[in-house]
Amino acid sequence: MRDQLLGGRYRLVKQLGEGGMGQVWEAQDETLGRPVAVKVISLLSGGGSRGDEVRARFLREARITARLQHHNIVTVHDLGETGTEGNRAPFLVMELVRGEGLDAKLRGGAVTLPDAVQWGAHICDALADAHDAGIMHRDIKPSNILITPSGNVKVLDFGIARAADPYATSDRLTQTGFIVGTPPYMAPEQARGFPEPRSDLYALGCLLFELITGQLPFQAPDTLGYLTAHLTQEPPAPSSVSAGIPSTWDDLVLSLLHKDPDQRYPNAVDVAQALRQLDQAPQPTPSTGEPTPSPTMPATTPLRDVYGDAPRRIALAMRALLAKRTAETALAMRALLAKRTAETVTHQATLLNHLPKVASPTSRPLAVDAEKTPPQGARSVQTRARRTIAGYTPVAGQGLPQPDTAPTNNQKPPARTATAVTALVCLLTVQVIPFATAQAVDIGEMSSDERMVRMTLFGVETAMLAIGVLLLFARNTAGRWLIAAGGIGLALQAAEAMLSSDGIGYALWGALPLAAVTAALSATLAVRRQRPR
Repeated sequence: MRDQLLGGRYRLVKQLGEGGMGQVWEAQDETLGRPVAVKVISLLSGGGSRGDEVRARFLREARITARLQHHNIVTVHDLGETGTEGNRAPFLVMELVRGEGLDAKLRGGAVTLPDAVQWGAHICDALADAHDAGIMHRDIKPSNILITPSGNVKVLDFGIARAADPYATSDRLTQTGFIVGTPPYMAPEQARGFPEPRSDLYALGCLLFELITGQLPFQAPDTLGYLTAHLTQEPPAPSSVSAGIPSTWDDLVLSLLHKDPDQRYPNAVDVAQALRQLDQAPQPTPSTGEPTPSPTMPATTPLRDVYGDAPRRIALAMRALLAKRTAETALAMRALLAKRTAETVTHQATLLNHLPKVASPTSRPLAVDAEKTPPQGARSVQTRARRTIAGYTPVAGQGLPQPDTAPTNNQKPPARTATAVTALVCLLTVQVIPFATAQAVDIGEMSSDERMVRMTLFGVETAMLAIGVLLLFARNTAGRWLIAAGGIGLALQAAEAMLSSDGIGYALWGALPLAAVTAALSATLAVRRQRPR
């Protein structure tokens, strides 16, 4: 295509780059005698009525974005079509910006925090101007950001992702079969086909994460892996990936990467102000006897951005405390079980030592003469001996030691074993509940805060079930009631997740009833009493 004349005035000089939509060329505007950049959208080339309709809509959308005039946005000068009658492709004529793409700078690793502040604030300025005009970018990524030699930022391709979507309609931005945007930087709602201005802020959060750490917040081998990560996984804090990043950066980036758009910054203006506030925050200085003031949040930052993570942090703290208490209880129960086992063995040995005194034919109290002693008396002596050995009543005058406490578990060993086994199976099957609630959040049937509360209850109930199993093996009656309470709660949680989550996968739909049944069965077996003989 070199030396080709487009639109009768733009002569192609050299190719500058190529992407999924088409090629970018440096060209000479022979009418005005100035260098320009020409982007040929080969993605929309082709003939037929359908191709003509798509190209016409593209030019219509591109004219809307061409009205943007901002010093951080590459200006669109002209639009047109090139090619033969049966294979035409639209093209855009833009100002030629000399500089380096942000993707090229990132090949060398993370950038300095001051550079990240400056470039991020410039991108926010461009986004704010476009959003005010009703235009979203939908494809913020390093290759769409140019850094000029003076350090200024130029954002490319505003609205091109929307314009190039062959399935876009007036009431829905995308339909099945076409992904608008780049998966490593795509907001969850944009992956579902419903982008909004705060989707650009999510992509900016991914970009800032990459700038200050040198890597993306999520790693995946393919498009599906990235989309799944954006929909289901929580991003790590930048400071956990790269050392030397202040906690204020963590707060800003994690707020931008929130799954719920309502929990992000409300607009690009506030993000730009927050970034510049980071740059103005005082740095630690050698001790001079005067305290160093701590950086504060910008005045326009919403309260939800300050306290939005509080429920999550409280739940995590509760979970950690519960895990600690569970471990301490398990150790205590293990020691108690060992002590009771040793006492039981000692007691049984003592009883066996006294048994000859009770059952010996030469012992006068227990001697039985068939001719002199009535059968009823013999049966009475034998019954008292059996009861003495069993530990229920003492034999008068024999001074046999008695156990500290009488057995309180009125369940037979097989029933107790069945209860414990069912409870352990329940602990394995109910792990499907966290996955089901996570998918319920993804499809919009449950809020993140509501899931956090449910997961806290889930942790308490599973801990009750586990402690109950330990107490059950220690022959402690309280174990049955803990298993019953935990089993009932987990059964209700599994049933509720099954009834309220219409969009969960088939695998979860099959596992949730099993979890509910095993939880209910463990609770039923725990409270079931055996009839004494």
